[in-house]
Amino acid sequence: MILLLIAILSVTSVTQGSVFNLTLDQPSYVVLDECMYFEDTLTTKANLSKGTYEVYVTHKCEGTRFIYVYANSSEEVLQVEVVEAQNPAEELAKLDDLVLNLKKRLAEVEGKKSYLESLVETLNSINVELYDRLKEYRTENERLQHELETTKLEVENCTAVIDKLRNDIDEMEQKLTSLESTNARLSEELRMVKSSLGNAVAYLDLFRSLFFFTLAFLVGTYFALMRR
Repeated sequence: MILLLIAILSVTSVTQGSVFNLTLDQPSYVVLDECMYFEDTLTTKANLSKGTYEVYVTHKCEGTRFIYVYANSSEEVLQVEVVEAQNPAEELAKLDDLVLNLKKRLAEVEGKKSYLESLVETLNSINVELYDRLKEYRTENERLQHELETTKLEVENCTAVIDKLRNDIDEMEQKLTSLESTNARLSEELRMVKSSLGNAVAYLDLFRSLFFFTLAFLVGTYFALMRR
C-alpha cells in the first residue's frame, strides 16, 4: 500500500548541477538515483528522520530520474526531470571553481590531518609517560598501603602493650596504697610499742632505784642492829 505524503520534492524539473529539496513527513529510508547525492552526507542512500534535505544533481544526470522512499512498510516513488544545462561553459567554470575550492579544502584538511597526526603522536608520547608515572604511583601507593597496614599493626601492638602497662601500674598503685596503709598501721604499732617500752624502762629504773634503796636501808638496818 502506498502511503501518500511520505516525501515531497520542492521541484519536479531540475537542471544539471543544481540542488533541490526533499522533504520527509516521517522517518524514512531514501534511495536516490545514482547520479544524485545528499549534500550533507555525500551518499545516495540514507536512513533519515523527518525534515528537509538538500539533493545535488550531478552533470551526468539527464532525463527522468527516480527517488525511492520507504517508510512503515510503504514505498513511494518520486519522479524528477533533469534537463541539460543551458550554458555548458558557465557550468564548466562553476565546476572549475568548485574543483579549486575542493582542492583548497583538501589542502587544508591534509594540513589539519598532519597537525592532528603530530598531535596524536605527542599525545601518545604523553600518554605513555603518564602511564609510566601512573604505574609508578600505583606501585608507590601499594607500598604506602603496605606500610600503613604494618604501622596499624604496630600501633595496635603498642596499644595492647600500653594497656597492659596501665593495668600493671594500676595494680602496683593498689599494692602501693595497701603497703602505705600497712606501713602507717605498723608505724602506729611501733610508736605504741616504743611508748610502752619507754614506760617499761621508766618503771624498771624506778624499781631498780627502789630496790637499791631498800637494799641499802636493809643493810644499814642490819649493821645498826649488829652494833647493838
